Amino acid sequence: MLQAWSVCVLLLLGASLAAEDKMTAATVYWDPLQKTGWSVLEIRAGYGKTPETDEVTFFLAGYLEGFLTAQQMMDNYINMYPQLIHDPKILGPVQSFMEKQDSWVREQVKSNKSSDPLWRHAGFIVAQMDGLQAGARDWAKTQGKKPLSLFAVQFLSAVGDLLDLIPALVPGSRLRDFKMPGMGHCSALIKMLPGFENLLFAHSSWYTYAATMRIYKHWDFHVADPNTATGKLSFSSYPGVYLVSLDDFYLLGSGLMMTQTTNDVFNSSLFESVSPHSLLAWQRVRLAHSLAHTGEEWAQIFSKHNSGTYNNQYMVLDRSKVKLGHSVEDGALTVVEQIPGLVEFSDQTQALRRGYWPSYNVPFHEKIYLLSGYGEMWKAHGDDFSYDLCPRAKIFRRDQADVKDLDSLKHIMRFNDYKKDPYSKGDPCKSICCRNDLRSEKPSPGRLLRHEGDRFPDGGGLPGGGGERADHAGRTPAVHVGQVQQHQPPGSAAALQLHLRQDAASALSTVTCE
Repeated sequence: MLQAWSVCVLLLLGASLAAEDKMTAATVYWDPLQKTGWSVLEIRAGYGKTPETDEVTFFLAGYLEGFLTAQQMMDNYINMYPQLIHDPKILGPVQSFMEKQDSWVREQVKSNKSSDPLWRHAGFIVAQMDGLQAGARDWAKTQGKKPLSLFAVQFLSAVGDLLDLIPALVPGSRLRDFKMPGMGHCSALIKMLPGFENLLFAHSSWYTYAATMRIYKHWDFHVADPNTATGKLSFSSYPGVYLVSLDDFYLLGSGLMMTQTTNDVFNSSLFESVSPHSLLAWQRVRLAHSLAHTGEEWAQIFSKHNSGTYNNQYMVLDRSKVKLGHSVEDGALTVVEQIPGLVEFSDQTQALRRGYWPSYNVPFHEKIYLLSGYGEMWKAHGDDFSYDLCPRAKIFRRDQADVKDLDSLKHIMRFNDYKKDPYSKGDPCKSICCRNDLRSEKPSPGRLLRHEGDRFPDGGGLPGGGGERADHAGRTPAVHVGQVQQHQPPGSAAALQLHLRQDAASALSTVTCE
């Protein structure tokens, strides 16, 4: 429902961006960012009376998003660019890699799209990116502004990949400081209630205040390609240029749900295998979403052409495997982990049957854990690098039993009582939600911000029948942006001055959209 302060825009575009009797694309966009902390974008494409190719569908969807969110895209680029390209010597290697990678992908699409569904769908993503830039460019022309370059558009969709790519390309870049090694980037919890009454799914992102501009996206693309699992997805994201979530948090029309937390790779020698002749993590996530019907299929598709960048633990839930009040079938939870040169996955449904699966930036799979260098870090620095004994593992183990509904799930995902919690050891980032601005030494607002997405279709969890309703991808779950203030004071505006540039100040207050 649109509120009085909402802005609603509906566009109908044909294949030539004019003819309505051709394939049409429609979008609704409203921007109550200062009110709720979130904009909302809904795009529906490919449902016109005159069929068009899937490439046109994706191009038009990208065009609409680019045109409508162009100003926010520009603001977001201004915010995020100096967070990553803080030294001029970084730009050249990054641009060169991105250009080579983009050229390689386009070549592979051209050569293989007729025979390989993966590359055909990769072509759809390329078309959407091209449309995004074209829409933003045309909007800029109407405003007399300089448009974003293709590199700028690619840069923001690849922010997650760049967190690993920049240190790999420019070893002295010190970007690892931005990632806070050992402190993590997110927390996630999947909770099955004791009688299988409900399944609760939540994620808490730790990120810079420069990324405060948030948008929740609903995409509904009619895709004619017979290998498509779904063209419907809903996810938390960032304005315009992010063609993915980044957090990540997705609800898919296929019945899958996905989230992730980021792992560090301390063994820098692994990055020697990073090559532009690969698909970036964000591209492989999109491909897996489009093509996979099960968690195992998702993992197998994601494993192809591994770039070794944005090395995460992905959790893929298959709602069709969950029969509320009755059973949880094998394949309900697939856990996928990536490092350069290796993607490993396993069925962890048994953990759900026991009650919960936590995720907190420490690899689960032993091979990934050891190759990443966590074993050596544990020996050198102690339990902060232990899968079983790091602070958040202990806190989740202690408190997850109190999670019984949406409100109690929100409570644990916003938890930070570092002064009193013995497991936090007096460190405001050794808790479920980090408050890096409260550190006694070298405080920084770089991890003051938190984004929360609590995903619950129908009454706080899975719909009755555990997946009988195959699509909830158009639903906006409970989402929250702002600093955690549970047991803690608000952050200081003065401390944020260096991080706030364009429209980011709204996150100083805690705001929720449900």
